[in-house]
Amino acid sequence: MSAIGRLPISSSQFDKMEEQDRSNIDPTPMFRAPPSRMQSLEDIAVSPSPSQPCQSSVNSCQEIYTPQVKNDVIPKIDQEFVNLDDVLKFYNDYAREAGFSVRINSSRLGENGKVMRKEYVCFKEGERRNSKATSRRRGLTRERCGAKLAVVRKGEVFVVSKFVEGHNHELTTPRKVHLLKSHRRVSAAQKALTQQLSAANVPTYQQMSIFELQAGGIENVGFLPRDLYNDKRDTKNVVHGHDANILYEHFEIEQQKNPGFRFTFERDDKDRMTHCFWADATSRKSYQYFGDVVVFDTTYYTNKYSLIFAPILGVNHHRQTTLLGCAFLSDEKTDSFVWFFNEWLKAMPGGPPKMIITDQDPAMTRAIASALPNTFHRYCIWHIVSKFSEKLGGLLYKEHYDELKKCIWNSETPGEFDARWAAIVGNSKLSNNKWLQDMYEIRDRWVPAYTNHMFSAHMTSSQRAEISHSFFKRYVSKENSMMDFVTRFNRALAKIRHNELDFDHKDVNEKPLLKTSWAMEKKMSEIYTRTIFERFQEEIFQINAYVVTLIRENEHWCLWNVQREEMEGARIREISVDKSLNRVSCSCKMFEFDGIPCRHLLAYLFRIQIRELPTKYILQRWTKTAKAGRVMDDLGSGVKEICNSSLLVRRQGLFQLACTVIDDAVLDEEESEVVREALESSQKKIALMRSSRKDGSTSRIQVPSSLGSQHCLKEPLQVRAKGCGKRLKGGKEKAVKQRRKCNGCGLTGQLHDKRNCPKLMNMSSQDVRLSDDEDDDEDDVDDEL
Repeated sequence: MSAIGRLPISSSQFDKMEEQDRSNIDPTPMFRAPPSRMQSLEDIAVSPSPSQPCQSSVNSCQEIYTPQVKNDVIPKIDQEFVNLDDVLKFYNDYAREAGFSVRINSSRLGENGKVMRKEYVCFKEGERRNSKATSRRRGLTRERCGAKLAVVRKGEVFVVSKFVEGHNHELTTPRKVHLLKSHRRVSAAQKALTQQLSAANVPTYQQMSIFELQAGGIENVGFLPRDLYNDKRDTKNVVHGHDANILYEHFEIEQQKNPGFRFTFERDDKDRMTHCFWADATSRKSYQYFGDVVVFDTTYYTNKYSLIFAPILGVNHHRQTTLLGCAFLSDEKTDSFVWFFNEWLKAMPGGPPKMIITDQDPAMTRAIASALPNTFHRYCIWHIVSKFSEKLGGLLYKEHYDELKKCIWNSETPGEFDARWAAIVGNSKLSNNKWLQDMYEIRDRWVPAYTNHMFSAHMTSSQRAEISHSFFKRYVSKENSMMDFVTRFNRALAKIRHNELDFDHKDVNEKPLLKTSWAMEKKMSEIYTRTIFERFQEEIFQINAYVVTLIRENEHWCLWNVQREEMEGARIREISVDKSLNRVSCSCKMFEFDGIPCRHLLAYLFRIQIRELPTKYILQRWTKTAKAGRVMDDLGSGVKEICNSSLLVRRQGLFQLACTVIDDAVLDEEESEVVREALESSQKKIALMRSSRKDGSTSRIQVPSSLGSQHCLKEPLQVRAKGCGKRLKGGKEKAVKQRRKCNGCGLTGQLHDKRNCPKLMNMSSQDVRLSDDEDDDEDDVDDEL
């Protein structure tokens, strides 16, 4: 172990120490051992008489193993080195050739605090200290080996003062030398590469396989799998306690790259992080184009602190999910949601959204009413409908399922819904059901007949958020730190945004197939995105199947009926025309709800000989030019990259180039020597560039040394969310429980078993005693037999 803590010594004492080191050197040169790398002391010293016992020490009777290496790699007395790093590298390279591992044994400091003497020894030097027993089964490696190298400071250089070459143990063969500890090291480039592979969700064991393939075998990698695991452990220990500060610094760097990046941290009275909000420039731009309808939902188990991840999502012009901002929250209280919505509105260009869709969380409802008073708050219809079977009972729900489905989804007007609802409640005798009464009172927030007059981008639930949560969780886990989460989340987000880019590319370079020869269809194929046009095409393709009939008309408005021809029981839709506003609306409310003209409205337009869709029925958000507008605060162009390419791409390119050159030259000795000289020259130039840097750094990819301590943010506490204590049961598990059979009463589908069967427990004690007596008689008969 290191002895740095010893008292400083003077330079005069070092002169004496150097002379003593020189006097300890055996003037008789050591033999070079045979190829077996071993020789006996009996070859260089007088052996005791066989009849007399050995009187010398045990070590003097041990065999000495001298390395068989080239003379130019062997350390020599008075050899000079510029610094201690060069000393360690030289001795370690010698040890690799010789077949042993090196470790630092001791250090001595001078009065000025500089290292005056340092000693490097064989890894088998000394003996193992007595320590408490541990569960790890590790063999003994210390064998009191005396091989060592000592250097002392002379001015600004270090000079070899002592060198012991012989070992008292066998040396490692060249095939196994890569297993020795001092010859295993994960380089800075390899560490950075493992970080990128981890961000790509490549497990550690697969990362090792990648290094093995690139290096041509595990013996050429330079480290073992356990070194990779240990390095990841050490990295986690280094950032432990600084996660919030590192995340803050990361967001500061992102803001320096692009001023359009926005973030906010919230801390408690103990400087512990509680909330965090962030939104990049792309999210802010997307809100300007597609922020009219948003979906908000929270999810759990995305980080090791159990912080609640709260993204706000929207729908782009391809009907794809787009991120509009996100946050970490320490709880799901009203104040936390109000803080989040306020910070989100500050960061977003423009005003609040027109509609927000959430579940029935009371805290969310209160927060939206406070922070977004002018936004229509719609409840997720899926969360409400899924509770019907639980609140009504299985039998009643199954009996009235079709009626409830038609009532909720097929009612086009509030009056129609109210009439159907009243009939179902009366027939099923559920007028006293408190939950049904509560749902009916808030029907204007979830029933389509009450909400279809408002644009919602064809969304009736927060299922889009549920799907997004499932997608993001493929990239993150509950073991991630906050910084790890953001790194992996950004990768998942980049994949989503690349899908949007792919659809934009197809809109420019591909034309959809037309089903008719109508000019309107061709024109809209040039305006709408491909996804939206396919929906519009379905509507316009059906207009010939409808009959449009004028019902009533006056000077201000007129009313038309649209019905599918030759289909009995087909529903009649009403087209109302406001002549003063020159506006047409259909009773199905598809255009108001979805932003795409319905087939009934298109049939009316063709009936009155309009062959081009008016611009008032073309929503800009569904067109190919939806993102052509200028954002209000002018966020500028894309994020400026610090590096032109990732480390993975750069390393792969250099590796392929080196492999190609080596493969071309390895068959010829002269060509191999040319490659060797070029590589050695490049290595010296790189070392010179590193030494010329003022900070002495070896890589531009580094963790800040301060670890963000200037922000004084403490890590958040562990969070326990509302629903984290419940476990969702699958259909099979529920079915097994329902089919459970009691072996006591013989009934199936019961919630008891033989141990607590009511029928068995109600048996009279007399019957039980009688059965016991009969059993005893049977036992007696068995004994007699």
